[in-house]
Amino acid sequence: MDKPTFGSILQNLRKEKKITQEQLASHLGVSPQAVSKWENGSYPESDLLPAIADYFAVSIDYLYGRGGGNDPIEVQVFKALQEAYEKEYQNGGNGHSHEECAKMIRKILWAMQISPWSANDNYYNPPQNSLDYAKTTSLVMDNVYFTYMGLRVDNPFYFFMSKPDGVDYIEELFKDTSGIVKLFELLSDKDNMRILTFLYTLSRESFVTAGTISKALSIKREKVDKMLNLLVDYSIFNRSGNLPFYKISVEGENAEENAYGVDQNFAGLFIALLFIAKEYINPPAGFQMQIANRDKSWADREKIFDIKK
Repeated sequence: MDKPTFGSILQNLRKEKKITQEQLASHLGVSPQAVSKWENGSYPESDLLPAIADYFAVSIDYLYGRGGGNDPIEVQVFKALQEAYEKEYQNGGNGHSHEECAKMIRKILWAMQISPWSANDNYYNPPQNSLDYAKTTSLVMDNVYFTYMGLRVDNPFYFFMSKPDGVDYIEELFKDTSGIVKLFELLSDKDNMRILTFLYTLSRESFVTAGTISKALSIKREKVDKMLNLLVDYSIFNRSGNLPFYKISVEGENAEENAYGVDQNFAGLFIALLFIAKEYINPPAGFQMQIANRDKSWADREKIFDIKK
């Protein structure tokens, strides 16, 4: 199949937008004859290409038949990230560290933050302030969704949630807090937090015994055993799901003993929990970009407590 030409692509875009050659010419500040020539095989001056691409909401690559520019925005993001991952791998990446792709994702998330700001007409790169700056964040919320983005190097996280139709997810979160209370009770003990932290220093498929943890952290063996046993049963974690921690049996010097590891799939959730908790008790000094359009309470009292307002 022949690659589409610049002229045919321009003509199709113009017809999809239901405008005449004269209307396009007027927008670009050229003659209708120039537009006609472009559609029949010639090319515009290079400085006109961005204006043409912006007018039709496509990329310059798309105008030259390289695809993607007329796809829905989510497809364009998907393709751009796939290309970035492949490029980073070809440039010497090993599949475990995607620094350039992480920067690109952060820019995409930042675009989500600043796009609702009506006074802003252009995209600009996200700030990532050093520790010398007061801690700032970006926040956008209305009655449907909430986003929060850290902008200093010590809080580099992004949070997004949106309300599904017909689901009282916040009310359900507050109605049944038994598991959350148990988890926080566990984490409220300083030694337990140190034991948990030690586990998260393990790499994938690494395991450690209670004795090793007890000796390394100078915590009584009985307390380490108790904490580890809690982490690998269902007294805290939902019985229907996977556990964030592993327990295996290994042959010790004198007898068989247990060793423990972490499921790396859930480790990021724990780090996120710490990030959000730290942010909550140490709020930012201000917001570099804030849009707060929510006029409802966060939760319905009657649905949670069965108490009328």
